[in-house]
Amino acid sequence: MTTLRVGVLADTHIPYRLPRLPEQVFAIFDQVDLILHAGDLDEEEVLAELSYIAPTLAVRGNPHLRYGTLGSPHLPKAIHLNLYGHSLVLVHGRPRLALGFLDKVRAFLFRRTNEDLNRDLIAGYQRAFPTADVVVFGHSHRACAQRVSRTLFFNPGAVCRTRLEPNPSVGLLTIGPTGIEADIIPLAEP
Repeated sequence: MTTLRVGVLADTHIPYRLPRLPEQVFAIFDQVDLILHAGDLDEEEVLAELSYIAPTLAVRGNPHLRYGTLGSPHLPKAIHLNLYGHSLVLVHGRPRLALGFLDKVRAFLFRRTNEDLNRDLIAGYQRAFPTADVVVFGHSHRACAQRVSRTLFFNPGAVCRTRLEPNPSVGLLTIGPTGIEADIIPLAEP
């Protein structure tokens, strides 16, 4: 194997915002070698379904008082991997619950966008993971693939649709000895 294909998804919020994974996700991930879920899965069955396709790793999300979910606290906050000599960190959002709650308050009071949240998260990840080649994250529901210095910050977007982010998506990473390519793939209407 000369490259590793990695399917990436986040913020599935099943069954609260979406009854199940869209069939398109299974088609997109059909030939991947590994799947990474960047948190807010809410329903553990999602991991079982994905693991039929490829080995699947997931991190915890944040609690959602509205749905009474705790964000899968038994899952790790972060996973550190070395893939073909590239350091990858998988996280969801803010390291502390209080900071995640403040994101929502700031967004409401100051009309901050999910793009603003991605910028804030990336700034924090730069400090927290200075040697990472790739940081995969979720939380904002806004897809982004941005290089800052030598690090790729990759958010596949949310699988579920929301009022502020009506375009669901997933991601693919192609990792080889010489580099990493990132693709964001929009999901069609259900």
